[in-house]
Amino acid sequence: MRRRRSMSLSLPTKPDGKGAGDPGHRPGLWSRAVALVFRATALFGVACLLGAAVVTVVDIGLRFFDTAIPGVVDIVQLLILATGFAAIPFAFHRDAHVSVDLLSQLLPRRIQSLLAALASLGGVVLMGLILYYGWEAAKMQMMFGDVSQNIRIPMIWYWVPLLVGSALSVLAAVLATLQALAGLLRSS
Repeated sequence: MRRRRSMSLSLPTKPDGKGAGDPGHRPGLWSRAVALVFRATALFGVACLLGAAVVTVVDIGLRFFDTAIPGVVDIVQLLILATGFAAIPFAFHRDAHVSVDLLSQLLPRRIQSLLAALASLGGVVLMGLILYYGWEAAKMQMMFGDVSQNIRIPMIWYWVPLLVGSALSVLAAVLATLQALAGLLRSS
């Protein structure tokens, strides 16, 4: 297994012919803004993971004093859920998903670009389905006013990271698909 190089979101449409991989190419404002959003979500995910670890450690430490953090399970579940869905858009943006390319690296560059476009398109479909069905489930839980079991956190707060992360993941996967298609056009 090897990690693929990160891909820029700037498509090679400049008159000078310089693309994302060319030295001296500076990403545009749009590319920098998108990269900043995805980086911010990833950092938010890291903060949530750190928060879950701190809450767990403090809760364990408090057991020595015969006390605990009320609703620690509800809090940690919410933070872990937020961690995962905050990191997915960044992974699409940086092309950092785990991949095994033992056979595909032997294929011609054009076929590799086609496979990358198909894989990214699969990500668009998958994250789109998660977004759609997540939204439907979130609407139902909002309608019924569901809350968490221990400290009664409204369940919509569990759906917000999933919905936002899925929406950003669809955007990141669409951009990755466009980048792969641009690579396919360059290789032909």
